[in-house]
Amino acid sequence: MQNIIYKEDNGIDFETWKDDVSKFLYYTSTKEILKKINIPESVADFGGGNGLLKKLIPQSISIDIDVSKSPDIIDNILTHMEKYDLAILRYVLHYLNDYEVIELFKNINATNILVIQFENEDLKSKYKNSINEFKYFRTSKQLKALLPVIKQTIFNKKYKIGKSFYENRLGKGKYTEHEETLKAYYI
Repeated sequence: MQNIIYKEDNGIDFETWKDDVSKFLYYTSTKEILKKINIPESVADFGGGNGLLKKLIPQSISIDIDVSKSPDIIDNILTHMEKYDLAILRYVLHYLNDYEVIELFKNINATNILVIQFENEDLKSKYKNSINEFKYFRTSKQLKALLPVIKQTIFNKKYKIGKSFYENRLGKGKYTEHEETLKAYYI
């Protein structure tokens, strides 16, 4: 297995930026979402890299292939088969193509799954701003088509994402503000 490092994610500093969008995405909204579900003892943070979720769920186990983030378990989330009561996928599906998303959900060994993911109805603006990175951004319709049966949508909020977020993540550039929607699906 090849260990992958996503340099634009800034290793262990990933998700710790101080701009308002980062604080909303990586802390405030996650805290609000987690209040809406029961948190079991056995929680896996699939693609959880640097373990930031541990601030809210101390017993969570981060599983990631990116060694620069120092996850608890270095493994490919597409084939990771340990059993958990809850698998959380926060902002991970845009790293995967459609076939990989389907494979991931086919292979996850968890009683429940929580998906926290941004969606982009304006894909042109999202791709234009996401310079020097290769990701799979999706509209709400495109994302829902890849998910297993959704028990409940527990979070749905639009927000504006702009220059400071992209500069923290990708460096200096000509970024334009655009709208995204953050959703949390309980599967």
